[in-house]
Amino acid sequence: MMPTRSTEEPFPALVGQIDSPVQLGLPFALRLPSNLLPHWDILAGRYFLARCSDAVGVERDSDWSIFLRCPLFVCGRQPRAQYDRWQLYLPTGTEGFARGFPGFKKGQSSGVDIGFRWLAQRPLQGLLNLLGPFGNGFTLQALAHNLLILVDYANDPAWFWRLFSLCERALDRGGRVTILLRSTSEKEIADLIPLLPVQVEVCTATNEMDWQAQLLLTVGWADRICAGIPASRYRELLGAVQETRFHVDKNFAQVLVRTDLLCGVGACLVCAIPTARGGVTRACVHGPVFDLIALVD
Repeated sequence: MMPTRSTEEPFPALVGQIDSPVQLGLPFALRLPSNLLPHWDILAGRYFLARCSDAVGVERDSDWSIFLRCPLFVCGRQPRAQYDRWQLYLPTGTEGFARGFPGFKKGQSSGVDIGFRWLAQRPLQGLLNLLGPFGNGFTLQALAHNLLILVDYANDPAWFWRLFSLCERALDRGGRVTILLRSTSEKEIADLIPLLPVQVEVCTATNEMDWQAQLLLTVGWADRICAGIPASRYRELLGAVQETRFHVDKNFAQVLVRTDLLCGVGACLVCAIPTARGGVTRACVHGPVFDLIALVD
């Protein structure tokens, strides 16, 4: 069956066909209609919302939890003759979303989200119902430049996969790419480094002192920074930028925020995050990638 569009829901949906094994914590391939987004060269930071149920009819009327879609961030896309092959990242699902999971108790923050668990059980060639893609992703300069990618893998492995596709996009433009990975040990990221293009310079930090030293060293020569780090490190990054540069240009440092993404259109307000100077914004429509200076000053 070829990927297609579905008209059975209030918002037009996409029906994609699973084209590789699906596992928690790893990307998987999905066939989607070709030329879905011909004008989007950079996909990092954009996401789809997946319906996590096969339920129809009466079952859909009685179980509203299936309408809480799960966000799947884009890791890449390869055009084919009759379809495009997308790579989407399936999180481990242990972040403690609002929806419970089997055995969930109030106040509990561990376990696998029931939606991600359902997705991980989908068979090869199975179908997925998606909305999207949504979001404003990262931006890169048109000309060759020095790109620094910051990934706090120790905080959340998802950061690596959500920024992964930036490497090839920057290299395709003739740029230079360095990725700084923070992890608990070299062994933790040993299997990831061979997945990166050979032209990418990889720096690692396994403790806080190394991270701080590498951060100051790499920020100093960067023309653009794309970061996957927790909000607790935003001010630290801004301090490193201010220490090494006379002026912080707009979009010089961009961060992918971590928040719940449920509706994709800003209606439910679950994704609301604080901004600099006491404001609030909706990450699902205005992000989830933001200029660092819009979030902290």
